[in-house]
Amino acid sequence: MKAKKTIGSIAVVLFLLQQSFAQTIQPGKRYLIKGNIKGITTGKIKLIQPNIDNRTEKVIDSGIIKNNYFKLKGTVKTSQMMSVMIEPGNWKFTAFVENNVLNITADTTGSQYYDYTAYGMGKGAIIKNFTETGSKNYDDWMKYENNPGQKQYAAVSARLNEKFKATAKDIDAQYKVRDEMDSVKMLLQKWQKMQIDNYVDQNPSAVAGIYMFYNLFLFSSNMSYATLDNMLNKFTGEAKSSVYYQNLATSRAKLKTVQPGSIAPDFTLLKRDSTKFTLSALRGKYTMIDFWASWCHPCRQAIPHWKQVYQKYHDKGFDILSVSDDSKWKDWIGAMNIEKMPWTQVCDEFPIKRMPARVGSLYMTTFIPFYVLLDKEGKVLVYTGDETKIDEKLTEIFGK
Repeated sequence: MKAKKTIGSIAVVLFLLQQSFAQTIQPGKRYLIKGNIKGITTGKIKLIQPNIDNRTEKVIDSGIIKNNYFKLKGTVKTSQMMSVMIEPGNWKFTAFVENNVLNITADTTGSQYYDYTAYGMGKGAIIKNFTETGSKNYDDWMKYENNPGQKQYAAVSARLNEKFKATAKDIDAQYKVRDEMDSVKMLLQKWQKMQIDNYVDQNPSAVAGIYMFYNLFLFSSNMSYATLDNMLNKFTGEAKSSVYYQNLATSRAKLKTVQPGSIAPDFTLLKRDSTKFTLSALRGKYTMIDFWASWCHPCRQAIPHWKQVYQKYHDKGFDILSVSDDSKWKDWIGAMNIEKMPWTQVCDEFPIKRMPARVGSLYMTTFIPFYVLLDKEGKVLVYTGDETKIDEKLTEIFGK
């Protein structure tokens, strides 16, 4: 009886182990991350999920490193690029996390150290030497990142960066170099867009594709609503369920509200005397919303021009509302005292830490100066960062 009981118990244990193992590695159900980190024998490891909507993050899993090895198990709704943090030392690297068996090999050799304590943040090191297997999203992302085309403008960018540093005492010269740098960046982004188009056409449901496009949009200052809309319409399946698609869909909705012909989103902000001013109070006039800031050199350079435009057209039914991107009212008021702009001034708000200003975000102004010209009914006529586009439209409306 004893022998039979023992054999039966072993059989049950083996069955349970097999079931547990099967559940652990079954693709699409859970993730199992198995890692080996050379240079760190013991410590605590955390899997950190970023919230790209509000730039916060949270720890969704943690474990112990023992003899350089660790394991993490859990479930994610959709594949996502996450951070892996190792303590002590605040060692970091990124991994594409999806419900599958993932193997990570890392080496602390050659890590990039940082110290942001002077800015109220921490210090640590970015692990540069690591690989991940088991994720096609990661494989495709790395193939895209390591494509020689990504480096084709590196030498030119490096020369321009040195040129920029050499003009540190001449802000006008610096902005000219910035324009050159932007031109190079636009060439690279054109190449990136072509690569992403080709990839998504073949892999419309891959999260890697929407992640590529999300990063392109994030660093593009002039992507049109049509381009964003056309691209998002290509995605299907898990890509469309991802956090990246949802974030971009929100941006698309915001951009749609400021396209020519749309009623501009209304808003209320404070003037320098802390009284409230609402955009719709200017209905009945052609109005230009001027997004600027005290620290923005080209914004300040444009003010004399807008003073001339204001003087020329104000009596004909034209007005300006300047919306400052200053987070410190002292800087904003100081600039107004110097510039003496005769039109209404309001200051934007920053209700969420580390996020862009509320109204600037509402209008999707990814850079300043930026201008939005409205008709008498509050409909958008021109949405641009180019002041000549405003000048042309005003000439069309009021004449020379």
